[in-house]
Amino acid sequence: MIGLLLAWQVAAAMPLLEQNRFADARPLLEKACMANEVNGCYLLGRTLFTLDRYDDALKTLAPLITTDPNPWRVHDAIAGAYEALRRPAEAEKEYRQAVDGNKDRTPEPRYHLGRFLIREGRPADAVATLTPAAAKFSRHQLIRFELGRAYYQMNRITDAEAQLTAAPSLDEARRLLQKIKRQKGS
Repeated sequence: MIGLLLAWQVAAAMPLLEQNRFADARPLLEKACMANEVNGCYLLGRTLFTLDRYDDALKTLAPLITTDPNPWRVHDAIAGAYEALRRPAEAEKEYRQAVDGNKDRTPEPRYHLGRFLIREGRPADAVATLTPAAAKFSRHQLIRFELGRAYYQMNRITDAEAQLTAAPSLDEARRLLQKIKRQKGS
């Protein structure tokens, strides 16, 4: 009976999360997490992150590394909190653990690590991280955009154009591609 109640609280929170009503979802997720419902705790950690409560997110997420059925997603969420707190060494460590644990089943961990490396001014490292993801998840436009951005920062314009062209629905990819074309024209 208690398990059903916890599952209901998480299920009731989902529409609120989908509507970006994080503050409204938080009490439901807190109740589920207090009763050790793992997915409730994970979603609470992500919610706290979204509400810019990074230290609280870390406190909620850290214990889940050993209990979550997909610990890579916990490492990925923790990495985002460390990045928001401007703790880059810890963020990179967690992002890399997420990539290792995910084993390229989904594109998000590599995308997040690549984006982080670009923000840290390390485009060559980002290329090394994103290239395998772009090959495996060729239709993932965010990966293609970040890879194009990394190539652009390395002044590898032809490679940048190829990646940005593969992300036609992203406004930021189209803007960077237009910028490249203007630079080539002058």
